[in-house]
Amino acid sequence: MDHIVFLRTAAADLTAGKPPLAGVPASAPLSAAAAAIPASQEAAVAVWRDGASPPLAPTAATVLGLLSSLDVIAFLASHSGDAAAAMKTPAGDVVAHDPSLVREVEPHTRLIEIMELMKQGARQVLVRKNITEPSTVDKRPFAPFYRAVLKLTGTPRASSPAQNAGRSSPSPSSTFGCDKYCCLTREDIIRFLINCLGALAPTPLQSVSSLGAVNRGYAHVEATAPAIEAAWKAPREPRAVAVVQTYSDGSRAILADVSAHRLWRRDYVAAADAMASLSSLDFAAGVDACGAAAWACSDGARRRGEGEEADAVAPSPSSRRFSSRRAANQMMACHGRNAALTCSTTSSLAAVMAQMLSYRATHIWVTEGEDDVLVGVVGYMEIFDAVTRAVAPPA
Repeated sequence: MDHIVFLRTAAADLTAGKPPLAGVPASAPLSAAAAAIPASQEAAVAVWRDGASPPLAPTAATVLGLLSSLDVIAFLASHSGDAAAAMKTPAGDVVAHDPSLVREVEPHTRLIEIMELMKQGARQVLVRKNITEPSTVDKRPFAPFYRAVLKLTGTPRASSPAQNAGRSSPSPSSTFGCDKYCCLTREDIIRFLINCLGALAPTPLQSVSSLGAVNRGYAHVEATAPAIEAAWKAPREPRAVAVVQTYSDGSRAILADVSAHRLWRRDYVAAADAMASLSSLDFAAGVDACGAAAWACSDGARRRGEGEEADAVAPSPSSRRFSSRRAANQMMACHGRNAALTCSTTSSLAAVMAQMLSYRATHIWVTEGEDDVLVGVVGYMEIFDAVTRAVAPPA
């Protein structure tokens, strides 16, 4: 039954009430982009070519790329001597040019086609607003499901011919939503799918490891590595780097993470100063409280943790692992909320999706065993691959 969800749901069913694409023109200063990121979706704003700004919303073809909170902080950290001057840099000079991150589809585009675009790298999809044009997707074969979609999304129903008989056709200039776009994100897709778990069963009830949804090629840095190194290593997807402690047997424990999600609504200038001078763990420890006092506190916690770790007697590998973990926990005590979001290899896909939505996260780190050894990460790509594996996109 899961193919019904993907083939009978159109973009118009998912975009009711969704906001337009958030962004700035390429000539806008970096400070303008940074100010727009906290209110954006998925911690990033679009940067589009000059001349494509409102009142007409820019099309996907005019978008240069997406600028995330991590990109802004990393750029400021590389210019830590003069953050004020760095903030005046045009956003178009800072963003990595990748137009494929934003794609455009018609209102009648099927959900499976949208997800295929996102699996190819699109993070945001623009859908033209036009409620006067009904969807061309035939929903009669599964009318009960479509009624459920209407209830969930609030998509307006098309008026009957009898109701439209006495109405004059609206002019193009007065049609509500004409030449405007609303933005559909990967988070929106996950939020929709989690309301359709029954139709997707049994896939959401299976563990992420059995579904092959664990990406074992994750990026990581050691806790003592410079924080700026985490920004350099951040992959395209997800924009996250694990801060780890590596044991003698080669296994790793995750202590925190540095990601666009973590830095979404923070003081970017203070974060950049800390990134330029602190270790990865010290930087991550101060993220949630934010500000100079927070990073000073994390630095003090680091020194206390290092002192106690040096005094600890560790004659065996297991005791060494325990003492190191205790020291790491003490380093993070000042800001315990920064602990990275994790799940187990035995966690169900539905549980991981719910966890991501609960924290509005873009990824969940995956651990296994009693020692919580880090084995990978689950992001949007892995979830989309898992739920659409048995569904063939329309020709």
